[in-house]
Amino acid sequence: MKITPILILLFLLFSAAPANALVLKGVVSEVRDGQTIVIITGGRKLGVILKGVAAPDLKQDFGEVSQQYLSSFILNKPVEVEFNQLQSGDVVGKVFCNQLDIGLQVIRDGAAWFDPASGYSLTEAERNVYAGAQQAARNEMRGIWKDGSPMPPWEWRRAQIWKASLRDTSDRNNGKKNAAAGLQTEDLMFARRARVASGPSDSKGRRSSPKPSLKPLNSPGQDADFMSYFSPDRISVVYFYAEWCPACRGLSPVMDAINAQVPDMQVLFMDIGDWNTPVTQRYNITSVPHLKIYDKSGSLLAEGRSANAWLQQAMAERK
Repeated sequence: MKITPILILLFLLFSAAPANALVLKGVVSEVRDGQTIVIITGGRKLGVILKGVAAPDLKQDFGEVSQQYLSSFILNKPVEVEFNQLQSGDVVGKVFCNQLDIGLQVIRDGAAWFDPASGYSLTEAERNVYAGAQQAARNEMRGIWKDGSPMPPWEWRRAQIWKASLRDTSDRNNGKKNAAAGLQTEDLMFARRARVASGPSDSKGRRSSPKPSLKPLNSPGQDADFMSYFSPDRISVVYFYAEWCPACRGLSPVMDAINAQVPDMQVLFMDIGDWNTPVTQRYNITSVPHLKIYDKSGSLLAEGRSANAWLQQAMAERK
């Protein structure tokens, strides 16, 4: 890390009064993402990380939206930064613009999470206020909470590391699969088709399989072969959810009703357990509730927001 004169000064000040927040004044010249800005102070640039705030990574859903939202508040505006932490050449602090706590505001408006890890130096009262702001945004389904419960950025980054390690392993093993493995895959697919084809006949002599009564199909967080429950008689809605997700608790009774009352549609429940479990990693689940809809032949029709829209339209057409 390059040590600049301004960081040396900040370090000396920080060391002199570790228990008290220091105040810097400057103008915001850049917004790097939804939690990191650059200010001009004393004729120099200084990176500032909003204390207690965790914004979506720029590559995540809402990442650029979060960045733009923060920009709309403070870009090119004078701010005050209360800080007593340094992190990789940046300062970590509370940012105020016109006496407005910007970190608290972006959390309240659903543009970021409250991150207790980066806000450990907040007072207990401040942590309670930040946590309460997040809960209020979540209850009102603002911003990142619009579609339910999204994967927090720290879990998303952990998932990217895991996926990268899988790609490395796959590259090393590329070309090493033998014919026996291919036969086993074909056998599995044949067995899956055989299970789908079996079942009682309807009045016209066609085979039909009963809707699965097991809910969820998997042990929470673990993968399960939900495709083995596909049927040529009905559309399959795979519903990924979590017991701790408020939006899921509201949606689950609706999915139960669809499963029970729509003859040519079945809902297959998959409990993700928590983030970065085998089921979320395999199916790239980054928010819950999450839907994957398959037609009667087993082909994917829609997923995520597109699946939500598809299902709403399908239900409207049945009225």
